[in-house]
Amino acid sequence: MVRAPFPDEFLWGAATSSHQVEGDNRDCDWWDWEQRAGVIHDGTRSGGAAGWWAGRAEEDLQRAASMGHTAHRLSLEWSRLEPAPGRYDPRALERYGEILEAARGLGLRTMVTLNHFTLPRWAAAGGSWLDGTLPERLGALSARCARVLGDRVDLWATLNEPNVLALMGYAAGQWPPGHRRVDRALRAMTNLLRAHVECYRAVHRERPEAQVGLVLNLPSIEPARSQHALDRAVVFTHDWLFSGVWLWALEHGRLPWPLSLRRPVVPGLAGSFDWLGINYYGKMETRFDPWAADRLFGRHVQESTVRSAFADWGQIHPPGLAAQLRRLATLGAPVYVTENGVFDNEDRLRPRYLLEHVAAVRDVLAEGVDVRGYFHWSLVDNFEWGEGWATHFGLLALDRRTQERTPRRSAEIYAQLCRSRGAALDDLLAGLDAAG
Repeated sequence: MVRAPFPDEFLWGAATSSHQVEGDNRDCDWWDWEQRAGVIHDGTRSGGAAGWWAGRAEEDLQRAASMGHTAHRLSLEWSRLEPAPGRYDPRALERYGEILEAARGLGLRTMVTLNHFTLPRWAAAGGSWLDGTLPERLGALSARCARVLGDRVDLWATLNEPNVLALMGYAAGQWPPGHRRVDRALRAMTNLLRAHVECYRAVHRERPEAQVGLVLNLPSIEPARSQHALDRAVVFTHDWLFSGVWLWALEHGRLPWPLSLRRPVVPGLAGSFDWLGINYYGKMETRFDPWAADRLFGRHVQESTVRSAFADWGQIHPPGLAAQLRRLATLGAPVYVTENGVFDNEDRLRPRYLLEHVAAVRDVLAEGVDVRGYFHWSLVDNFEWGEGWATHFGLLALDRRTQERTPRRSAEIYAQLCRSRGAALDDLLAGLDAAG
């Protein structure tokens, strides 16, 4: 018997995050950060975003369902739910309940991320992720969300890309709180690992049957010169600090070097995942550079690559997604592609990018890797953090002035893929080849 390329229960969807689409999220650290001169590269602000908080969420979920999506990944905004320490806003919980209920009514399964980068203003004022009390506070919020919303959530993610947050906010200074200190980045990493454990335990206390995971950004980091020992050494260092530390800690339940020299146990950390998520965008070819001490002596040199004037998402490289899925699977849990997309304002790269990465997922499924879903980034154009509104990732183009949505060509191609549950993949790829 020929095995179907994708299981019947495989999830097909797209992803969003609260601050990027909700709009007027005025009580969080990112809203304050955006007011600083020069920190948002195109000079824009999140503003009304994609209008989700004001009612557009249900409309976009309807569009997703009409395009054959079977699931959606979204996040909860901490600053709305807990605008002051220990004071929860029942209206915010009610609004999230409405959004989740709408998704369920449309037949969409939901993956809900408890924290997607942003912090309440009060948490930022208290030290952000350098504050050792923050993990317990997020755990308390997670328990409340699981208790109130859990009957409408299929999958919980504790944190989104804590590895990116530690780098950008505490080592590179490009995101709030704007630190440029390696020691602070390591301290933030430790607290983020603790926060993951607190959230994982909190959700399971309220909902023992819940499926709770963690989402990491795992680029393919490869040596620019495969036989060059210094290139390989730099790649090992970069990969360990950005990816390996997190995976090792999740597997062994200890804080490895450089988080600690003694490798102390973090209670509850080992195996604290029912599934794992990968956000994957591209390949970083890395060359040793003795003058790049601020980058740990490594420089990204991949060409071609997908970049703006300020950010580089790497070279389009579907085999890297397959390799990282295999790597995650060695931890023994099901895996999901929780984000995969490309900055492409003209929608020229996105159709092939999307199909070839889904083909990479099909390849590892055929090998026996337990991949259970694919979420494209993103459903609709949104506020892309430090890039502002200049970089478009959405299947749906957004006119910020009118809030009008226009499906891109890639939206229809992905819709055909979703409606066929992956069976149309080869035909869709052949169609792109024929069209040149």
